[in-house]
Amino acid sequence: MVRPAPARGEAEASARGHEAEEERRRRILDAATELFDARGFEGTTTDDIAAAAGITKRTLYRYMGSKEHLLFEIHDRWMRDLLPEVSTHSGSPEQRIRAMIASQMRMIADHLQEVKVFFEEVKHLSPRKRADVVARREAYEQVLDGILTDGVAAGDLTVPDLRLTTLGILGAINETYRWYRADGRHGPDELAELIADLFLRGLAPRGPGAAPASLDPALPAGVPPVAPGPDRAQPMGRIVSAAGRLFREKGYHGTNTRELADAAGLTKGALFYHVGHKEEVLVRIHETVVGRGVAALSGADRDDAPATETIARMIVAHFRVIAADRDAVAVASEEMKYLPAEARQRVLTRRDEFEGLLETAVMRGRDRGELAVSDPRVAALTIIGLLNSTYRWYRPGGRLSPDDLGMALARLVLNGVSARG
Repeated sequence: MVRPAPARGEAEASARGHEAEEERRRRILDAATELFDARGFEGTTTDDIAAAAGITKRTLYRYMGSKEHLLFEIHDRWMRDLLPEVSTHSGSPEQRIRAMIASQMRMIADHLQEVKVFFEEVKHLSPRKRADVVARREAYEQVLDGILTDGVAAGDLTVPDLRLTTLGILGAINETYRWYRADGRHGPDELAELIADLFLRGLAPRGPGAAPASLDPALPAGVPPVAPGPDRAQPMGRIVSAAGRLFREKGYHGTNTRELADAAGLTKGALFYHVGHKEEVLVRIHETVVGRGVAALSGADRDDAPATETIARMIVAHFRVIAADRDAVAVASEEMKYLPAEARQRVLTRRDEFEGLLETAVMRGRDRGELAVSDPRVAALTIIGLLNSTYRWYRPGGRLSPDDLGMALARLVLNGVSARG
């Protein structure tokens, strides 16, 4: 028996009900995003989210089930349409790379707060949920892998290290959430073009007779060493080292002082003898990381050297800072919201100094005609993002030493991947 079609009024009522449910779902996700950004995942309760969304806790659970599921949905909100979009781009390898960067940059601009929350709170997902995220990320990386492979086969691209190039380009774009602003001087499409130019054409000038930048393999030997990580022979060194690992794995709010004392091999009383509050350790980690970065770039800078050499020296130096203490770099990247206001301002001031060192070196090279770059600020921030993103995937003991990896990243930045005619 054929069922009669629903009456027009019933269909309209059903549509209105669906719209109301979607609106409520949107309000819940908006509220969770705001709270996770301000307080962190561990610092936010389901009561907080329900109150901010103007619903009961029971309604929250009916729509989302758990706080962890909310975090996953925040990721899904900005990621679900990106992979299908970038998978359908057509044209030459260079055109497809430009289109992929533009798609990712527009997504970040449209979902800036969600992207920030996800990258800084992903540690709180369960292994199963995290595996889903990793699978999506790997599928996305494979798209760029494929484009680069096609470009090499066609003779359009020169890619000495496929995996490193993919991770570097995508990592640099992801890191733009830290510095992109809707009211900045570049919109997402223009910014995407500048970033694409950097990775395709590089900083070294191109033109008739221009050769790729050639770096002396002995260059790292002339870069001053960076300060080592925490001295675990000393109680304070063990505290800082343990805090870096725990804050990275569990978050600042998710780590208690008992866990910190145990991880440092101290009693709780001994811990408080050395630090009055775990906040002090968080401040120390941030100030140490940014201080090492400033010292590393200052030591690597040489205004009497060719600009390509100076940029390479700075890249090698900064990567040494990351390799020396990945946990501390992760904490400095993800846990800044928990710093007290005065300490946060000190760290931001030092960070500006750090960024300014590289920007000045790029600008100096441009003014001398040694580098081809239209916006030194964007170039510097993109290079820093490329390097800072490595803490997510770099592992000691891999196929490349820290200095080898730094040199490979320097060649990517200086020469780009587009083949030279």
